[in-house]
Amino acid sequence: MKLMCKRLAAAAGLGLALISGAACAQGAKAALAKVKPADFPTQPIEMTVVYPAGGGADLTARLLAKTMEDITGNRILVNNRTGGAGMVGHAWLATQAPADGYAIGMLVNLVWGDSMLRAQGRWTHTDLEPVGYLNSDPMMWFVTNDGPFKGKTLKDIVQAAKDKPGTIRVATVPGSMWDYSIEQVEKQNDARFLRVPFQSGGAGVVGLIGNNVDVALGFYAEAKPHMEAGKIRGVGVASPERLSHAKDMPTLNEQLGGKDYLWTLLRFVVVPKKTPADRKAYIGAMVKAAMQQKSLRDEYAKLGVYFDPALENAANITEALNAEAERERAFYVKTGRLKP
Repeated sequence: MKLMCKRLAAAAGLGLALISGAACAQGAKAALAKVKPADFPTQPIEMTVVYPAGGGADLTARLLAKTMEDITGNRILVNNRTGGAGMVGHAWLATQAPADGYAIGMLVNLVWGDSMLRAQGRWTHTDLEPVGYLNSDPMMWFVTNDGPFKGKTLKDIVQAAKDKPGTIRVATVPGSMWDYSIEQVEKQNDARFLRVPFQSGGAGVVGLIGNNVDVALGFYAEAKPHMEAGKIRGVGVASPERLSHAKDMPTLNEQLGGKDYLWTLLRFVVVPKKTPADRKAYIGAMVKAAMQQKSLRDEYAKLGVYFDPALENAANITEALNAEAERERAFYVKTGRLKP
């Protein structure tokens, strides 16, 4: 615990030398007091989540909000502004949310696709400023243990989609990284799947269990109960390396001989760009202090996420995440979704 607190405090820039869980929390409170504006907050802070309650984004936000409350005593209310597969909440945060520090958002990098492809110039992801990185969650491909691909590898599945194009049913969330991952696999392997649309990755996993599709894409937390029940298994993960909690699951790059089969949700906290600097700094410090807490990181780890050191230690989180956004933009240009 002592090393954990020291390491996380250094990464957070809070300068704490801590020796226990209680001291870790007390040290965080002391450091936060130094950057707390005199007039803020005087009312609850609303944390917007753009996806429905019960999903990975919602769970992440609620765990974060509780930890921030415990450390600061400030009330943090989580509000699900849903609709349009995230577009409603994204647009509200970028164009309507008050820039006073009382409106913050817990977002994932799907906001970049909305900003670049669906906002039609009305707003952009740069209207929102990241103040803290939380965790990363790579996309996985799943099949049932008693279905047509029992005992088969992802490479076998892709070969089937090549041999019998348009016959292998795959769950997707239209206009999102689900679609992009499938398209990438198709184009680079001369294969073609039959795409079946769902509202979310979790719904697609349920569709897989119900035999409505042959393959589903999603995230560990959505599939974990069904994997533990022996109903489904992961056949590939779109991450650079195998995950510590799923070491038997090979990466897409391993199986398909590539380097760029990389699709990961990045979760982070944002504020409207014109939020006062002192309030923005305090919110960022609250997020960092919360992420120091081993209890929060342990809860996140149970959801199957990992913590990217490059983003955790970034001197400027906005620049680091914007660099990731530009890499995604390059994919949209390459696939003809955006003009150069």
